[in-house]
Amino acid sequence: MAGRARQRLLERLRADTDTVVVSGPAGAGKTALVEEWARAESDVRILRISRHHNTAESLLSGILAVLGGAADLVDATEPSAGAVLVGRTVDAGPFTADRPCRLVLDGVDSVTDPDAELLLRELVEHRPPPLRLLVTTRHRNPSWLVRSRACGAATTITAPELRLRPADVASLLGADVPELDGWAMGVGLLAALGPAGADEAIRDFLRAEVTRRVTTEVRQLLHAVSVAGAVCPALAIRLTGNPAAGQLLAQFAEVTQFATVSEGPVFALHPVLARHLRDEFATERWESYVDVRRRYADWLVEEGQLDLSTRLYVELGEVATACDTLLAHWQHPVLSGHPEVVRDALGHLPPELVARDPQLCVVMAMVNLAAGDHRAWQRWADVAEVHEDVEMEPGLPVGVAVAVSRRLAAAVTSGTTPHDTVGYPLTGLWAAISEVADGLSRLWAGDHTAATAHFRRAEVASRIAGDQLALVHALSGLALAAALGGGDAMPCADEAIAAADRLSPLCRWVVAHAHLALATVHRSGGTTLAATGAANDALQLLSDFPHPLEQRTRARAAELLRPIAPPAEPRRPGGSDLSGRERRVLRALCGPLTLREIADELYVSHNTVKSQVRSIFRKLGVHDRAAAAAAARSWSMVER
Repeated sequence: MAGRARQRLLERLRADTDTVVVSGPAGAGKTALVEEWARAESDVRILRISRHHNTAESLLSGILAVLGGAADLVDATEPSAGAVLVGRTVDAGPFTADRPCRLVLDGVDSVTDPDAELLLRELVEHRPPPLRLLVTTRHRNPSWLVRSRACGAATTITAPELRLRPADVASLLGADVPELDGWAMGVGLLAALGPAGADEAIRDFLRAEVTRRVTTEVRQLLHAVSVAGAVCPALAIRLTGNPAAGQLLAQFAEVTQFATVSEGPVFALHPVLARHLRDEFATERWESYVDVRRRYADWLVEEGQLDLSTRLYVELGEVATACDTLLAHWQHPVLSGHPEVVRDALGHLPPELVARDPQLCVVMAMVNLAAGDHRAWQRWADVAEVHEDVEMEPGLPVGVAVAVSRRLAAAVTSGTTPHDTVGYPLTGLWAAISEVADGLSRLWAGDHTAATAHFRRAEVASRIAGDQLALVHALSGLALAAALGGGDAMPCADEAIAAADRLSPLCRWVVAHAHLALATVHRSGGTTLAATGAANDALQLLSDFPHPLEQRTRARAAELLRPIAPPAEPRRPGGSDLSGRERRVLRALCGPLTLREIADELYVSHNTVKSQVRSIFRKLGVHDRAAAAAAARSWSMVER
C-alpha cells in the first residue's frame, strides 16, 4: 500500500502539467518526494529558496543561475521583464516542448516580498512552453497561485495526500501511532531514535520551524488553544480574551498547515504540536496555564460535556467545583438519553467521595436506571436512602427522589408499583418518571384508559422538562395502551421510534413498548410477518440488557411469536396503509436512487427519509428495500 500511494504521487509529478505545487507542513516529506522524482528525470534544475531570495532581484538571480543564464542582466524593478528573461534563457537552452526544462522552486514559502511574489505569479502565468514548474511550499494556498489554480494551470499535491497511511506507519514502527497523524518527520525520528530520543528531536524541530517563526501574540494564542486542541472562534476568544483569535488562527493554519480549519468553523492543532505547546505553556507560564484550563472546564460545563469538565476540575485539584457542577447539570445529559456522559464524569471523582455523598449516590442510581441496569441502580439507591433527609435539590429530599426512582424501577421490571404513593409535589424530571411508572403499572393491570391518562401527563411533563428519555417512554406507553385497547397506536409508535434514534444505545430499551405495540397491531390485523418482525425487534432491543428489565414486555413479545391459525381473510398490505409522503418515498425506493438522493429529490432531510422508510417497512411487513419494492409492484402502486 505504501509503495502504491507513493507511486501515485510520483506519477502526478511526472504528468505533463504546466505547474505542480506540493503543499504541506514542515517535515511532511515535500523535498524528499521531489528529490525521489528528480532522480528519475532529466533536465531538472533545483533552486533551494531561502530568506536570501526574498527580493525580486535576488530571486530572479537565483532562478537564472540554476538555468545557466546571465544573472547580471536582471532588471528587478519589472517582474514581468524578469519572467520574459527567464523565458529567453530557457529558449536559448537545449529545451523543447517535448523535452522541457523542469525547474524546482523548493520552499517558496520563504518569499514574502510583494515584488518577488509578483515575479512568481508572472513566471507561472507566462511560463514559456519548454518550461515545467514544480513548487514546494508550507502555505496551503499561496496568494500568487490562486488565479492559476482557479484556471487549471496549476495542480496541487496537498498535505493530506502527503500523510503516511496507518499501514505505512505500522510497517515502519510496528504499530500505528495516531498522535503523529501520518507526519513523515515524526515517524522517521521515532523509527530512528526511539520514543525518548524522538520526543526531544521533535520538540526541537517544532520550536525551530513553527513556534519561533510566529509573533508573540500568535504564540500565546496557540498556547491557550492547545489546552483544548480544537476550538471554534467563540471558544478561542473565551480562552484567550483576544477578539481577533479566529482570524489569527486561520492565518496560522494557512501558512504552516500544522493546523486545520474545518466546517463550523473548527480550528484544530496537529496533535504533536498541541502536546508540545501544552508542555511549553505549562513550563513557561504555569498560572496562565491553570487559568486557561479552568476557563476551558467552565466552557465544557456550558456545552454539556460533563465528563471532560469533571476530569479537568479534578486534575486542577478543584474536586468541590467538579461535584457542584455535576450536581447542577447532570439532568440534561441523562434526560437527553446519554447517561454515559454522567457515568464517565462520576468515574473521574474519588470513589469514596461518591459513596459518602447521598446526592451523588442518587445521580449514580438514576444513571444506572436510565441505562437499564437494575442491579446497579438498587445498590446506589440503597446507599442514598440512608440519608433520606438531605436535599437532592431545592425542595426535594433525597428520600423522595429515591422513592420516585423505586416506583419506576419496579414498573420497568415487574410491571407493578409499590402500593404507597410518594405523597410529595413533584415537578420536572421527577414528575415525568412518576407518571411513567404509574402508567406502566395501570397498563399491565389492564386499565388502558387510566394508563393513557398517566402517559399523557408524562408526555406533557417530559416535553416541558426537555426529558427526551421520559418522552420516548411515555410515547411508547401510549402506543402500547392504544394497541391493547384497540385504538390507533401508529402515530405514537412512529414518533417514539424516530425519537429513540437520538438516544444512546444504553437507553434504547425504553422504546421496546413501541415495537410491542406494532406487533400487537399487526397481529390483530392478520399481518403475521410484520407482527413477528416487530416482536423480534422488541426482544432484540432488550436482549442486551439484564433479564429483570421489562419482564412483562419480554413475555408478551414471546407470546406474540407463537404460531396461530391464519385468519379466514388475512389482511394484505397495500397502498392505502401508507401516507402520501410514504407512497412517494416507496416509489423512489423502486428505483436506483440512494436514500440521500431520494431526500434531495423530495426536498426533505436524510433523517426524514430514513424514518419514513422504517415506517414503510413496518406497514408492509418487510425488512429490506427489495421486499418493499416487490410488495409495491404486486399491487401496482408504482404505475399508479
